Order: sequence, then C-alpha cells, then structure tokens
Amino acid sequence: MSEPKKNTKMTVFKTDRHEDMAAIFFVTVVVASILIYMAFIIPSVTIKAPTSGKVVAVAVQKGSEVKKGDLLYSLQLKGKPEPKKYKAVTSGKILSVTAKPDDAVKKGKDVILVLQHEKGTLP
Repeated sequence: MSEPKKNTKMTVFKTDRHEDMAAIFFVTVVVASILIYMAFIIPSVTIKAPTSGKVVAVAVQKGSEVKKGDLLYSLQLKGKPEPKKYKAVTSGKILSVTAKPDDAVKKGKDVILVLQHEKGTLP
C-alpha cells in the first residue's frame, strides 16, 4: 500500500496569482454592473424617513427641479432641540411629495417623497 500524497491542491490555474486576478476581475465586473444599473436603469428613488420623528417642513413641491445640495425636508427628531435638515444628494425632478408638515413618520416605513434622478448620476 502506498501513502496518499499530502499537500496537493486541485486548481484550474497554474498559480494562486491567477486565481487572485480572476477574483479581482469578477468583483470589478459585478461592482461596475451594479453602478451602471443604479445610474442608468433605475428611473426614480423613493425617499423614506431615515429616522422616526415629525416632519417640520417640506421644501419641495411635485414637479420642482432640485440640484445637489438643495434642501428637501426637515425632521424634528425625538430628544433633539433643532430639526435635522435633509438635502438632495443628486439633481433631479420631484415626482411626488407624500409627507406634510406635522406628519409623524417612522424610520424606513413612511415615504416622504419620490425623486427622479438625472441619468448617469447615482441616487
């Protein structure tokens, strides 16, 4: 009886370096696909309440154009004296506004507005 060989690896490539390069290439393709999908295929973004609180003001109306950095709305957070202001992270057009001042909103459940972002920008 002969002893089985130890420390042998089954691999498709000659060295581990090729496996590493294949993994890097695969990850790059996946990330690029996701970014292209988000920038060019998703037409609109639903903005939900990031935290629970009360809507103090909505600074946009349906149909208005917003630029990156424009104020969208303000929320009064529980236990905070000043309302937190939320600004647009991308330019686009407001498709609908569902929240009104003095509305109570819950984190991740209540929709505040829907934004159609510019093609080629990440929402």
